[in-house]
Amino acid sequence: MLKESQRAFNLSNPQRLFSRKNIRKFWLNVHLMIALTVGLVFVILGLTGSCNVFYYELGELGLPALPGASQAQSRSLDEIMQTVKAAHPQRTGGWFMVLPGYRSDYVWVEYPKPEETKHELFAPLEILVDPYSGKIVSEHFWGRTLISLIYELHADFLTGKFGAEIGKTGFKVVSFFGVFLFVCCVSGLYLWWPHGGKFKNALTIKPRSSAQRFCFDLHKTTGFYGSALLLVIAFTGFSFSYNDYIKPLVNVFSAVKADHLKNPALKSTVADFAEPISIAQAAAIADRVFPGAELRGIDTPDSKEGVYMVAKRQAGEANRKRPRSKVWIDQYSGKVLAVQDPAKFTAGETFLNLLWPLHDGQVFGLPSRILWCIAGFAPLVLYVTGILRWLQKRRSNQATNKMRRGRC
Repeated sequence: MLKESQRAFNLSNPQRLFSRKNIRKFWLNVHLMIALTVGLVFVILGLTGSCNVFYYELGELGLPALPGASQAQSRSLDEIMQTVKAAHPQRTGGWFMVLPGYRSDYVWVEYPKPEETKHELFAPLEILVDPYSGKIVSEHFWGRTLISLIYELHADFLTGKFGAEIGKTGFKVVSFFGVFLFVCCVSGLYLWWPHGGKFKNALTIKPRSSAQRFCFDLHKTTGFYGSALLLVIAFTGFSFSYNDYIKPLVNVFSAVKADHLKNPALKSTVADFAEPISIAQAAAIADRVFPGAELRGIDTPDSKEGVYMVAKRQAGEANRKRPRSKVWIDQYSGKVLAVQDPAKFTAGETFLNLLWPLHDGQVFGLPSRILWCIAGFAPLVLYVTGILRWLQKRRSNQATNKMRRGRC
């Protein structure tokens, strides 16, 4: 009866209902509920994300060391492509070449839709080629090696293996967990905020403290320092599947084209007896569009009407491995059909273009990648210390209630 009367009093008294104590209790319950229900998912996504930051380095782990550009002459991209096609004559579609640099020493050649895995959401054939000898040193379907399996677990919980549509749903579910992580971080920051301005104690771990106090301090300090990156990772992860909700908001402040970052539908003009230009020629044409920019990747034509797509990285581009400075070229005439230049993006388009490098840490190069990798372990620390802290308080409350019943 007393509790019911108290609840009725609170509902009839708005000031009481929205008191600091009640607001804190609400956010504590939200924080706890998310942690207990999906906290383990955050741990899995965090640890797999830490591995994905170094996907190319881990993918080349155990392969022979290369001599380096100063000691050996690299083979031409046309020679490398001829070697790959000779090893896979049945694959007549287009290939994508990712050049060495930034995160890899080998040339990564990808066949996007091999017959063997065409039912999966994403499972290209990946071939690693020694850029100096031109020999194939490794080949596998994406999702069949440990590091690519970890990546797929992070992206769609492995649902892509059961079909493209199921994989798309899995990808959307993973992206939506960004909302829960965002709310969990915001609620945690609210609960962390120290009363009376005692920020020094709130930002440090008390030395020579008890195990319980150490657990509490480790949780709050990890949460505070990790939240800066976790909030960014949560938002950018959500955007990958729900960009259509973000674009209109961004468009309010800065114009965003409807086809922003999408590849244009282009065709080469097929002429009688015309011979396709070489990869080297396509790269030279793109170099005239973006002189001095670093060559990062090339899409070869996927049919007789297909086009070359040459990706280059201009100075200052945040996306270092697969940049957005792109040139589409007619495979016969060499005519430039379309150009994508990040330097000409609006502020809104630049913001949307930053989402991917902000998510995987490449935005500031190696230092940010290391920092993002470390941040991936934060959910594990927060989950373990949070569960321990919850169990400690639960046991304490049970002991207090037992004592009260004993007195009665």
